Amino acid sequence: MQLSGRTMIGIVSFCLAMTGIFLGNMFQTMMIGEINRKRQDGNLISYLGYTFPKITRIFHEYRLLYPTGKLRIYALAAIALAIIGMIGAAIAFRIIG
Repeated sequence: MQLSGRTMIGIVSFCLAMTGIFLGNMFQTMMIGEINRKRQDGNLISYLGYTFPKITRIFHEYRLLYPTGKLRIYALAAIALAIIGMIGAAIAFRIIG
């Protein structure tokens, strides 16, 4: 089976997007663990369920507790990778553009 260059670029872009999503989720889970380490036992953040307000609260609280922490930057970079990969896949598969 012969794959065109556009299809190959689409597949690679899709794989980059999935890698970015996986890494972003992993870094965010690590941030929750770091935040929970500083909190009391009855006031922990749940690892399950992600809503936009919860994500922003996690990023804000991590930045307050760990001003020099790198997990927040790594998570943002992974999210950017996912967005770039999704846009690249959408262009390659002619969904947009």
